[in-house]
Amino acid sequence: MTDPYAALRELTEREHALVVAGRWEQLAAVDSERREALAGLPAVAPAGAARAALARAAEVQAATTELLAAQVAELGRSLGRVAQGRTAVQAYGGAAAPATARVDLAG
Repeated sequence: MTDPYAALRELTEREHALVVAGRWEQLAAVDSERREALAGLPAVAPAGAARAALARAAEVQAATTELLAAQVAELGRSLGRVAQGRTAVQAYGGAAAPATARVDLAG
């Protein structure tokens, strides 16, 4: 039987590596594994190696959360630049044709 606390630590480290690499499509599977691992743990962790593994997992999770927050902020800035660019392009395009404008195909 494997150590469930070491397995949890390994999952947080794997998740962090995926976030660093930008491999978003694989995060859901790791999250699912982590939820299963957490469900099998007792409410109170035993002393010793389990506490060390949990401390490391918490440390890695905090770093992952910080990294994700920075990436979300950058995405927000990028979306803001896209919105500004769209506004500028619309200004160059001038007024749109009226919705009732029709093309005369009669010749």
